[in-house]
Formats: sequence, C-alpha cells, structure tokens
Amino acid sequence: MVDPSAALLIRVWLEGSREFRARLLTLRGATAGTPAEEVTVAVTSSPDEVLDAVRSWLDGFTRDATTWNDRHG
Repeated sequence: MVDPSAALLIRVWLEGSREFRARLLTLRGATAGTPAEEVTVAVTSSPDEVLDAVRSWLDGFTRDATTWNDRHG
C-alpha cells in the first residue's frame, strides 16, 4: 500500500565564496520491521533548481498515489 503522506527535507547552505548549495532528502521503504531509508532526491546549485526538484518530487508523489488509487481504489 502507498503511504498517503510523505516528507521532503530541504537543506540549503552557502559554500566557499557564497556559492548556493541545496540537498533535498526524503525517506523510503519503512516497514514494521525495518526503518526508513534516507534518499537524496536532488543536489542543486541554485534556488531555481530547488524549485524544479520540489515540483518534480511533488508530481511523482501525486502520480504514484493516483496510480495506486486507480488500481486499488
């Protein structure tokens, strides 16, 4: 069954001579017997790339949930 919720962590920082960096992380694969696995969704170097990565992640989440509901709903 697809979990109807998800979380995305966005970590941003400035590196060296103030170069923008970001890492987007989520969790996958938790079961009653095993902990969730941390997964890197994207590593970016601009705020626009962060927004694109978030949009892509959200699109995937809603597509997966819709597909599961269509087959099992």
